[in-house]
Amino acid sequence: FRPSSILGHTNPPRISVASLNALPSPSPNQRVTGQGACALMGRMDPSLTESSVHKLNALKDTQSKAQDLLQSLDLARKQKINNEKLKNMFLDNEELLQKVHGQTHTAKQQAEFQRLFQKSVDLLRDLEQGVGFTALKKFNVSKYMVDCNQEMGIKELFKPEQEPKTAEIEEVLRSLRSMRGLGDSAEPFNPVVDFGIRLMEKTMDVLHESKLDSGEWAKVVGPLLVLLKDVMHADPIERCLIVPDEDCKRMQFNIEEASQAQAQAISDGEMKEAEVIYYQKIKMQEALSDLVKKKVAVLEEEEVQAFKMPIKRVHECHNRANYEISNILKTNERLKKRAEQDLQNLNAQLEKANLDDYNCTKDNADDRDRSTQLLKENMRRQEACFTRMQELEQELQALGTDRHDEMKRRIKALERDEKRKVEYQHFLGFCNQHKALLQLTIRNCEMAEEITDTVDEFISSGCNAIERRMREVEKEIDEKKVEIHTEYLSSFRDMYLTIGELQYKKERNIEELNKKIQSAHIQQEMAMESFNPKAKEYSQQKKALIATKQDLDDQLGGLHERANQYIEWFRPTEKALIEAGRDFLHPVEELQQTNASRANKLIEYHDLMNREAEDDAEYAAELAEIERLRALVQTGNEVARLMPPPDGSSPSARSPGGRSFV
Repeated sequence: FRPSSILGHTNPPRISVASLNALPSPSPNQRVTGQGACALMGRMDPSLTESSVHKLNALKDTQSKAQDLLQSLDLARKQKINNEKLKNMFLDNEELLQKVHGQTHTAKQQAEFQRLFQKSVDLLRDLEQGVGFTALKKFNVSKYMVDCNQEMGIKELFKPEQEPKTAEIEEVLRSLRSMRGLGDSAEPFNPVVDFGIRLMEKTMDVLHESKLDSGEWAKVVGPLLVLLKDVMHADPIERCLIVPDEDCKRMQFNIEEASQAQAQAISDGEMKEAEVIYYQKIKMQEALSDLVKKKVAVLEEEEVQAFKMPIKRVHECHNRANYEISNILKTNERLKKRAEQDLQNLNAQLEKANLDDYNCTKDNADDRDRSTQLLKENMRRQEACFTRMQELEQELQALGTDRHDEMKRRIKALERDEKRKVEYQHFLGFCNQHKALLQLTIRNCEMAEEITDTVDEFISSGCNAIERRMREVEKEIDEKKVEIHTEYLSSFRDMYLTIGELQYKKERNIEELNKKIQSAHIQQEMAMESFNPKAKEYSQQKKALIATKQDLDDQLGGLHERANQYIEWFRPTEKALIEAGRDFLHPVEELQQTNASRANKLIEYHDLMNREAEDDAEYAAELAEIERLRALVQTGNEVARLMPPPDGSSPSARSPGGRSFV
């Protein structure tokens, strides 16, 4: 006898009582449990694979089902034996009664008939009370599932013995508790973490009342926890500018020292040294400009790391969470609708079964009442027949036959009704069990919706908080950019004004050289006209001045190119300050105003020197006129002394006073 062979048949063969009695019951020594088989095979082959373990578990389940089948078959065998025993006892009595009907009726036979009739009544009562089909009628769940239009399988429903799986959400809760206050940027996210802890605790309370698996919700929350941990451990914005700020401060200090040295050299009249310091100062200012631009580059890189990439991850996390939550809600809603529809169908079939049972019970009671009345009438008529035994013997035999047939029909009706009752009880048990499963499934679907809403609320609040923080970071970065651009404006102003001042002095120097070259050229031309040997000296002087001017032109061109390059470097800062609404005087305009002020001051100096020169010329003219007059007076005196007097006296004639008169 193999249980698997019986399980394989869709329509098992009819089993007789004799064959059931002949079935041997398995002894305790012959039963081998799944665990014992596993241990036995484990001792035989220590290198069992996981597939072997699954096969052993399947074998264990098959053996358990086989044992249950054996027990049910044993119970069915005993119940069938009992039913056959009661039925055979009743039918034997009926056959004996039918035999008595065929004999000659005497007083003794009548008494025997009364005794047998009473015994038949008692046996009928015992049969009606003792007959049963609970073990013979199989509890067919598949049939009831089809009859009740149940779309959901038993495996899809939640079972009362199931336990909720909360390990994943507990891990999420532990992670949130461990994350609080950790990280350089954790302070703005502590409210979000506290809020998430409260929501996850609420989720845990709901899960403990359900039969749900928290893995799908933990999977949704996982990316948010990773993102939240990353942004909480992000470095503050100021940290990335510490080294560039220190470099800028050192360079500014060097520029200030160079400015002081330059001012001291100008004050001492060391123009060559001042010019060298000018170039050194320009190089340091260019280095400072590069450092400031490096700060902008560092800040832009920090913006990518601290804002753009996290905000992109926030959006991706939120979109993915919304998609997964939508799938969870849709799946749960479909499961809930199917369970509600199955529950509605089950209630409808249960109501129909209750109505059918009521009608069948009523019809069976009416049939029993009719049968009882018929039997009473039959008994009454039999008693009447005993008075006219001889005349009505044939009629008595016919009535006995009718009674025998009625008894057989009643037994069949009794068996049919008992089978129907068993079927009804089985159906009631199935309905109660399946109804509880459906209600438990619907309740767990509602709990799943609540957990999903809670997780969605936490994810939305976390993403919104991170996005708000990223906006604050973006604002801080923009403010830092404006500060750095303002700092670069100051650096560019000093650098551009310095090189502009140097350009201005070079241009003035070139103008002076042009005048000297022109003067040397005029002197050379004048010397050449008179064959003056100094013409060569003037020519060499002119060539030296032209070479110096060419050198200054080259230097001035380099300064112009460098100034234009400074302006190109300043354009991003100029654009950023204008966009930020900062008012400032452009260093180019400031240099133009400074140069105009210097030119006006030089014009005033030239006017003052020209006035002094004119006064000196008038003074010199007056002196020359006085000298001329003095020379004329002296010349007149000499002429008068040499000319003879009009009266013919000698030239030596003098006036009485010893003076000569003209």
